Amino acid sequence: MTESLHALEQALTREIEMFAYPPKVWPRITRGENGAKVLDVLIVGAGQAGISLAFGLLRERIDNILLVDSQGAGQEGPWVTWARMITLRTIKELTGPDNGLPSASFRSWYEARKGLQAWQDLVRIPKAEWMDYLQWLRGFLKLPVENDTTVTNIVAEGDRLRVDLRGPGGVRTVEARKVVIATGIDGVGGPKMPTFVHSAPRERYAHSSEPIDFSALAGKRVAVLGAGASAFDNAATALEAGAREVTQFVRRPQLPEVNALRFLEFAGFFRNFGALDDARKLRFMRRYLALPMPPPADTLQRCRKHANFVLRLGASWDGLQATPTGLTISTSTGPFETDFAIFGTGFKIDFASLPYLARLLPDMTFWGDRVSLTQEPVDRLLGAYPYLGPAMQAVGRTPDADRALRNLHFLNNAGVPSVGPISSGINGLPWGVRAVVAGISRDLFCADADSFYAEFAGYEESDRNEAYVASAAAT
Repeated sequence: MTESLHALEQALTREIEMFAYPPKVWPRITRGENGAKVLDVLIVGAGQAGISLAFGLLRERIDNILLVDSQGAGQEGPWVTWARMITLRTIKELTGPDNGLPSASFRSWYEARKGLQAWQDLVRIPKAEWMDYLQWLRGFLKLPVENDTTVTNIVAEGDRLRVDLRGPGGVRTVEARKVVIATGIDGVGGPKMPTFVHSAPRERYAHSSEPIDFSALAGKRVAVLGAGASAFDNAATALEAGAREVTQFVRRPQLPEVNALRFLEFAGFFRNFGALDDARKLRFMRRYLALPMPPPADTLQRCRKHANFVLRLGASWDGLQATPTGLTISTSTGPFETDFAIFGTGFKIDFASLPYLARLLPDMTFWGDRVSLTQEPVDRLLGAYPYLGPAMQAVGRTPDADRALRNLHFLNNAGVPSVGPISSGINGLPWGVRAVVAGISRDLFCADADSFYAEFAGYEESDRNEAYVASAAAT
């Protein structure tokens, strides 16, 4: 460890101590029928959202927590796996995982390693640097993370949730008072793929979020479908790996140029969108989800600098068939021959595809249950989102169902219609973490309030130090 990074960790230790009041870890320890300690919070996902939330809970003096992640250590989230951009798409000054402590910020960590001038020269945060920062913060905080561990089932039992886990040590069950699903943009249904893909051999196509051996595409023809940033990222990666030709197909007749969602990036929207009535949320979200997102300028240039990159606008895909050596894609402009296809078609909202929630889904409320929706594509999409409370907690269809489901929170893309973009991505992360922490803290306190009162009513310890100071002042 460099001296400057060591000094940063000392400064962060001091900041945590300075803001440690009151230091008491306060939630009551509860035990299950078998005598095992019940977790206060189980966080599913140890990427940027999970780490940020865990830090926020520790600052709230809620430390009986556990994080689990299906990926190996250092592989959590997309940054070193399927995120194929060069840098983050947000500005470098963003915050979130730091939970308001300057020495825990990315900037402080980056400057400690590379100096002030390097920070001033930085335009966007390299994705690998962001991952290294998250790993540093996780290690410094000594967060309790179990990697290579998946959730296989969640069952409601009274006002607790019983969670089945499968990990390196085998299968086990834990009980938790709160469960937070912090599984990112791909964690609420998985990749969105057209149905016609199943007519082709699986080894000849992939979704942009799947592992792809780009070195095997050297000298090959590659076709990419999609107009989003990830589609261009994958096209660029194939070009840089030596693909003979990359042809990208976009259904729209022209690429969008305006990212209207930037308008919504202000504190008032992040903090207060969840307080709106359903009608106004619906009005915002119909436009939010319908707007096309332009590819970042640097991502587009990354592709266009290659002479063997071809962009076909106004061309959609209707089918996929295997040939002896590759694929024939049926497009709206005619058949197209290629060796490998990449679908940059985003992610779906499909809770039915999440087996671990199967026992809870019949009792959960979705947006389609709460508001009158049309058959337009945007409304059909909206209807598939869960209807969540201000702390991103699920809402039960009945009072009995709500008793348990209000202890299931979604700090991921599932919360967008209910609380806005504070539930996904980095920009709104500080507000999202605060909202979930506040809700968890409130619920745990209310549940334990009677025991707190009983202890308060019987509290008779004298504070000798204060008594001595008072008597000394009187004399």
